[in-house]
Amino acid sequence: MATDIESMSYEEKNARLEEILERLDKSETPVDQMASEAKEAAALITSMNATLKAAKQELTTVFEELDKQKESFKNV
Repeated sequence: MATDIESMSYEEKNARLEEILERLDKSETPVDQMASEAKEAAALITSMNATLKAAKQELTTVFEELDKQKESFKNV
């Protein structure tokens, strides 16, 4: 079952990835679906990594701004 990855939340992606990996690990996926599920898993991982990268960058920016504000209060 392919899904629209971009419309999923990070948590939904993670749950879907776990579902796919569990089926692949238990050999519950029919051979003719293995490749498509492996591709979906790879797409999920790529998307999740991008989400984490963006969150890291956003948090870095926020903390840098907070550090600047903290420094400006020291000079008051």
